[in-house]
Amino acid sequence: MIEILDETTDTCLVVHLSGKITGEKYQKFINALNNRLSTHEKVSLVLELADFEFYGDFDAATKDFKFGFGDYKLIHRAAFVGNKKWIEWFTRLIGPFTRPEEKYFPEGKFDEAYAWACS
Repeated sequence: MIEILDETTDTCLVVHLSGKITGEKYQKFINALNNRLSTHEKVSLVLELADFEFYGDFDAATKDFKFGFGDYKLIHRAAFVGNKKWIEWFTRLIGPFTRPEEKYFPEGKFDEAYAWACS
C-alpha cells in the first residue's frame, strides 16, 4: 500500500509504504512527486516503511528503477523511517552514489525525520 500522508506539502512528499507495492500503487507515488516537481525544482521525501515487502510485481520494480536513476536526482533530502535493519543499511549503502542527502530514522522518530527532511 502507498498512502500520501497529510503532512505532505508542496515541497515535501510524505509517504507511508507497507506490504507489497504493485506498479499501479507505485504510480500513485510517481504522480504525487511529479505534481510537486512541475512547480518546484527540488522536493524532499519522507518515506515511512512499515511491514514493507518490496515489489508486488515487475511493473513496480521497473518504475522504481526508473525513478532511482531518473527523478531521484531532483530530491533535496530523503528521510527513511522504519524498524528494519536493512533500511538503515540500504540508506548508508546508496548514500555515496546518490545526489540527495539521505538519512535513516528508526521507527517512532517520524517527527524528527519530517523536521530534518522538510524544514
